Amino acid sequence: MTPPDATPEPDIKLNMLFATPVIEVRLPMAQQLIEPLRRVVTARRAQSKGIARSNILGWHSDTEMLQWGGEAAQTLAIETMKICGRFTSDIAADQGQSRYEMGLEMWANISPAGASNQMHCHPGSFWSASFYVDDGGDSRDGLFVAQDPRFPAVRMAAPDLVFMDGDGQRQLSQHRIAPEPGKLVIFPSWLMHAVRPHTGIRDRISIAMNVLALPTPPSPPA
Repeated sequence: MTPPDATPEPDIKLNMLFATPVIEVRLPMAQQLIEPLRRVVTARRAQSKGIARSNILGWHSDTEMLQWGGEAAQTLAIETMKICGRFTSDIAADQGQSRYEMGLEMWANISPAGASNQMHCHPGSFWSASFYVDDGGDSRDGLFVAQDPRFPAVRMAAPDLVFMDGDGQRQLSQHRIAPEPGKLVIFPSWLMHAVRPHTGIRDRISIAMNVLALPTPPSPPA
């Protein structure tokens, strides 16, 4: 029986809804992929001036790396798609009516000291990923930054206030991941993200990928 002077505790159920998956992966063969990827990307840069996307000061290859990246690029693509498949559910496939199949585009980034990528997303794809070949010599900077997709809504009224989760941890508006050679980071393509400038002594090299949901070709007539 509750003492008359005690205040009953409220019955609270905290629902943390609509999580955003950001996956960090260490592939078993990651170290074996690094040097072949470094060689092929460096050679491609010598042949091509690259294209401009979100990159600031850095070099961005064309998006056809699956065609010129060799066996290491093919292996990385296959392993990335396998992991994305593990965290993707096709609702229509339960009825045997899947309308999509996975496709992939790939490109390379080489960023000298001071280079960065501005905040952006990857429209037209489902998952996106980055694989780090070289952190540039310092993994403490040049961070991958994922932006809370609700931003700036959560800070419109009171910029000093943030939500707390059930464990008492602050839900900050940015999540940062340090680049490390051999690390693969996978995230939803709609997630706004950026890369901070690095101050390392070498070029930072990364491989980026978009996993596409392509319409399943119609079945040939019987």
